[in-house]
Amino acid sequence: MDESKQVDAVSLDLFNTLIYHREGHGRGRALIAYLTEHGFQPRPWEHGVLYEILELHADSYSPDAPPDARDAYFRLLARRVFERLHISTSPDEAEVHRHALWQILGPDCFGLFPEVIDTLRDLKRRGYPLVLISNWQRGAAHYCSELGLASFFDHILGSADLDVAKPDPGIFDEASSLLGVEPARIVHVGDTWNDDYLGGQSAGFQVCLIDRDAAGSHQASNVIRSLAELPTLLTGRSWATRRARRVVPCPDPREPPPG
Repeated sequence: MDESKQVDAVSLDLFNTLIYHREGHGRGRALIAYLTEHGFQPRPWEHGVLYEILELHADSYSPDAPPDARDAYFRLLARRVFERLHISTSPDEAEVHRHALWQILGPDCFGLFPEVIDTLRDLKRRGYPLVLISNWQRGAAHYCSELGLASFFDHILGSADLDVAKPDPGIFDEASSLLGVEPARIVHVGDTWNDDYLGGQSAGFQVCLIDRDAAGSHQASNVIRSLAELPTLLTGRSWATRRARRVVPCPDPREPPPG
């Protein structure tokens, strides 16, 4: 981060920055495993299928909906799972699995990293506007609400809701516009080299890579191991520049498909 530039706002990635998958291998693998264990033969998983399954999530679901409305959505979701994975069965049979499928696909499959809530609270206390920028299916705000994150953010931007994804500068430009803060005064924090670090840089943001496992397989100049380091570093009192021990081509570590 350029300590000569004032930081007026912070943007944050979601997956592997604020939240993690509890089983450690992503929703796709968990979904295929469940269906296979129940005797179904789903088509091979592709990450884009998740976006297809949850295409109606923003409009047809609400965390605050009454139980019967939520159950109606879970029935719809179950049917979409079976349809998108080319499993031939009756709608009634698909709906039998609705609650299990929601456990696999919904917010309960994610956990918050231990320091996240305290860090977000600290950033808000210090007066930083916050925006979430995530490559996510439709309805990212619903997930954030149920995970207890939404109230910390001034804006929540999901790629499928905007039809533009990181590393495209367009999603960062939208965040800057909504915040009313010029890009050079925003720090973006995320876990991926391509989407977050290079994407943020291309939009003119200051950038910070969160590398919880100290993998070091990147060329990032600004690296933190825990989100808890961020508030102090933003004051310019202790921005530690940690360069990678080695530099190798770094694939974009998005939520992995099974296999």
